[in-house]
Amino acid sequence: MRRFSIIITALALAVSSCGTRSVRAGTLSIGLMPAVDIAPVLVAADKGYFADEGLELSYQVFTSAQDRQSALQVGAIDGALTDLVALSVNAASGFGLKATMMTDGMFAVMARANAPESGRASIGLMEVSVTNYLAERWLASGLDLDKVYINDIGARLEALASGQLDLAVLPEPLASVARARGLMARASSRSVDDSPQVMAFTEAALRDKTDAIRAFHTAYARAVRDIAANPDLARDALASAIPNVTPELAAAMGLPEYREPALPSDAFLADILDWTESVVGKPLDLEPADLVDGRFVR
Repeated sequence: MRRFSIIITALALAVSSCGTRSVRAGTLSIGLMPAVDIAPVLVAADKGYFADEGLELSYQVFTSAQDRQSALQVGAIDGALTDLVALSVNAASGFGLKATMMTDGMFAVMARANAPESGRASIGLMEVSVTNYLAERWLASGLDLDKVYINDIGARLEALASGQLDLAVLPEPLASVARARGLMARASSRSVDDSPQVMAFTEAALRDKTDAIRAFHTAYARAVRDIAANPDLARDALASAIPNVTPELAAAMGLPEYREPALPSDAFLADILDWTESVVGKPLDLEPADLVDGRFVR
């Protein structure tokens, strides 16, 4: 499968009024997806904020959630941008992974011309993921969905554009790429208090790299404040990091309201758990607290 990778490494010396002192939070490697969520990470790296916090960060942008999951399981990365549905399945299977903050993603159900508005329709998504969750929340009451599971996001877009699918759930900015190719939005994200997208870290990283994870969150929050003052920082960073996102497309696409690190509510986590149990067909035996680590948010 096609995978686009970027590796950024930063080391830092922090300067105080008393002189120069070395501050080392450690190393951290994370996996990202080609989505607008990642803009604060990109901006923080570009501005040297991770380095300011003494963090040596490396990140890789995956186009396939399956590849991202494999990297987590073999220990190639310490954490990843993921979603609460996938996180729930990981937790239930005994794989130690917990969310430390929400990220601000945007999704859209994109449709080919003349796609059915009632009756049966084929839709591309990933089975145990937020894309399936959102498709049911947005469309299931009006359509009988024939779900086609395509993990690679780019392949999902191509299947829709070539007419193999009626609909597909795509993250931004891939949804904007689809619009530029003449596809239409049938449903899309709205501003909500809770996001199903999260940054999560492995049990080993949460145990052994606490300082590095805390530094990551501090730098992320700085970048969020910068983007609030100048959204073009996010657009430029996304255009540089994600294939097929031209500066012109980045200028036209919508952005979420990026938030400083925070966790979803217990009620939202409980809804995710209930829905995920319905998909996997068995109890997960989890509580909302089993999915999160609140040490790194205010």
